[in-house]
Amino acid sequence: MVEYEYFCIYGFRTVYPVTWKVELDPKSERSEGNVTIKSPEKANIVVSWGLLEKAKKRYSFLKEHAKDSINRIKKESKIKKVELVQTKDIQVNSHKAIFSHIRIIFSMPKLLPFGKAKTYEQEVYSLHFYCEPSKRYFVVYGVTTSDKSVQQGRIFKNIIQSFICHKAKASPTNK
Repeated sequence: MVEYEYFCIYGFRTVYPVTWKVELDPKSERSEGNVTIKSPEKANIVVSWGLLEKAKKRYSFLKEHAKDSINRIKKESKIKKVELVQTKDIQVNSHKAIFSHIRIIFSMPKLLPFGKAKTYEQEVYSLHFYCEPSKRYFVVYGVTTSDKSVQQGRIFKNIIQSFICHKAKASPTNK
């Protein structure tokens, strides 16, 4: 059974497995940034955030934002195929969110002229949502190999179900 503890920064909170490593991008600040949660088995889950105003200027709807993220993956040069396994609307901390699960098949170039190109698969779980109270958008995504997908899916689900992006301001007890 996976044990979790809280990670909290810049007014949002979630959980992560205690055996995983947390790395905050040094350029991160309250308005935008990202944190990567890394498993010992090389699977990663990234939480990115940015100004909601920026996202709303670029995208008319949340669905468009989520779809664009998938389309950008499709444009990567080494990607042979992107399969949308599942997409659905869910709730995260009272916000409408879009959850997506995609399977990516990569094609590695052949080394010899008559050799065969190698392919391998990865699974990506993603979540997009907009938080009006904090004036930020959040994108959470996890990348893993297909053989670890079920385990990674459970961890991803725990991270997004525990996600709190806004609440009342903290009140220090000794003023």
